[in-house]
Amino acid sequence: MALHIGREIETRYKESGLKLSEFAKRLNTSSRNVYDIFERSEIKTDQLERISKILNFNFFSLFQDSGVQEPTLPYANRKEKSNTISIVVELDGQESTLNQWFQRLAAINKTVN
Repeated sequence: MALHIGREIETRYKESGLKLSEFAKRLNTSSRNVYDIFERSEIKTDQLERISKILNFNFFSLFQDSGVQEPTLPYANRKEKSNTISIVVELDGQESTLNQWFQRLAAINKTVN
């Protein structure tokens, strides 16, 4: 089942005990827009980062188990090793995301070599 980020945000919001008006104020938006956020299956990373801070919950961690997996042992156990692996990376413009991918790619490179 696909992750619906708006529902996850709504769940954490309800657990937080914040009033809707206070949550909206901290997000610098209207109460009506908060309800729209709860309905979204996708959200911009900068907005999710703000929501994560307000609700004191790392929503990005929910995406770690949502289907994207890094290659592991199959590359290390091959009898014929290839010198190339093709990986498609989508970046969000954040330096921290780029650094995380560099670390992942370095780990993959160690596994392959």
